[in-house]
Amino acid sequence: MKDSQTGLFLNKIPYVRVGSGPKPIVVLNGGQAFVRRPTPARALRDARRIARLLPRNRTIYILGYDPSPPADQSIDTIVGDISRILLDEVGPATVMGISFGGFVATRLAAEHPSLVREMILMVSAHRFSPEGCRSIDRQIECAWRGDFEGFLDEFGLVFRRPWLNWLLRLRFRQERHRLHETMNEPAIIVRGLHAIAGEDFGRDSTWLARIQAPTLIVGGTRDPFFDVEAMEETARLIPRSQLKLFERETHMLPIERTRAVAKTVKAFLTSHPGIGNGGPEQATVPP
Repeated sequence: MKDSQTGLFLNKIPYVRVGSGPKPIVVLNGGQAFVRRPTPARALRDARRIARLLPRNRTIYILGYDPSPPADQSIDTIVGDISRILLDEVGPATVMGISFGGFVATRLAAEHPSLVREMILMVSAHRFSPEGCRSIDRQIECAWRGDFEGFLDEFGLVFRRPWLNWLLRLRFRQERHRLHETMNEPAIIVRGLHAIAGEDFGRDSTWLARIQAPTLIVGGTRDPFFDVEAMEETARLIPRSQLKLFERETHMLPIERTRAVAKTVKAFLTSHPGIGNGGPEQATVPP
């Protein structure tokens, strides 16, 4: 990948930097960043895919997660690392949280408002849907047993387009005999999942009102992990928020509708249309 650099923040957090320009964008990757065994090639593939969603005239940092997390890892632990990176290395930035990364982004924006200029929650929200919670519980059970095939079965129908689901299942079958080489250690996967499974999503969510950053929430109406109710609730609780829903799209929206999502993100970063203290703006994009 041209104009890219890999490295470690805090001597432990892997990152890929792409592009150059003012007003950096820090991307907090999804759970695949700790579920799969980290390699430079995989990090660059992720960076290439994510960079397509963002403006080319900005410096983009795509962050992974601690490869040797503490046994008591929590969202707050991860937020502490990210805040140090912003304070010491990057400076205040636009922060985009993808899926799992959205949990970190929302907490970061609430606890360190001076570090987050704008926030984008990509196929994410401040909590899972009920089905998302059940899926995380099943993933933890499979990871503890080292049942990687069962673990990956949880993602068997994540695309809207049937042929992409067929290709995904074919890939899983092809990888079946070497999953222990490509998947991370079970303990590391479980620690990452426990960081969110340990959250009490039924507790008071008024902390979201402390988020000062203009916020864009992008999701699909058929996302099994973050349903419309969860995304609408997040948009309602964050004061300066905008919700863009793509009709009939799923958790793989950024991959299946890359250009449309990139256009939405660009418009938000250019002018923050419709955002104000009067409440969230919601728009549904047809398929």
